[in-house]
Amino acid sequence: MGEAARPGPKPRRLYLRLVRIGDPDRPDLPGKSEVAVFIQNLERVGRLVLHGSLVDPGGDMLVLRAADRSEASRVLRSDPYQRLEGVTYEILPWTPGRLGSGVNLDPPPALGSGRLTVLRRVSVFVRDQAAAVAWYRDILGLTVREADPETSYVEISLGGGTAALSLVAPRADWGEPFHTEAATRVGVPTGIAFETDSVPALELRLRHAGAKVTEPARRQPWGGTTVRFADPDGNEFLAFDRNAASPATPRPMRSGKRL
Repeated sequence: MGEAARPGPKPRRLYLRLVRIGDPDRPDLPGKSEVAVFIQNLERVGRLVLHGSLVDPGGDMLVLRAADRSEASRVLRSDPYQRLEGVTYEILPWTPGRLGSGVNLDPPPALGSGRLTVLRRVSVFVRDQAAAVAWYRDILGLTVREADPETSYVEISLGGGTAALSLVAPRADWGEPFHTEAATRVGVPTGIAFETDSVPALELRLRHAGAKVTEPARRQPWGGTTVRFADPDGNEFLAFDRNAASPATPRPMRSGKRL
């Protein structure tokens, strides 16, 4: 007889912890720092999926990973909400297909292990950096987030907490092949997409400013509307809105056209 297969590790399931408090001003609620430490510990060991507040009635919720319900209960022993009296405290199985999709069942890398935490910036290559900064500021409404005149480094963004565009003007003193390689990246489709509250209004504003619209507003099969445009150097961007009522005239797809 062959050797019996060893049982593998139990699959990680998702469990929903709900606390319905009712009175948001009761004096025995755990402090924000105490809750933050508990949540950080869950994240550190790769168990936290999401955490947030409940309304009507008020409360707290989190989704965590565990092999089974008993393990979920053990993990939640240090939950500061456990000590509250007169509240509804529930631990329920979470089924992504039924209660919400798009949840990653695989735990992320632990903190401190090279885990990616935020998309910081994307480079866009331009010929004249000062002129580009003025165009992105005046036409698109972006603002300078960081700038270092000594190194000609500049970041522009839509505000705090958002990814920035790093506008890079190739310089001959970089030497070869770096200068030539960078120069070939000026005036190309960037693959960068912005979301807007109105594609038709954005297209009208771009045209009034003399910007090049490379593809007019068009309705997409998923219900939103898109427009493509380019900066003065020919770098192309896409903007979209999610409003199915946006007035856009559908156009037939051309072979090889990007979506």
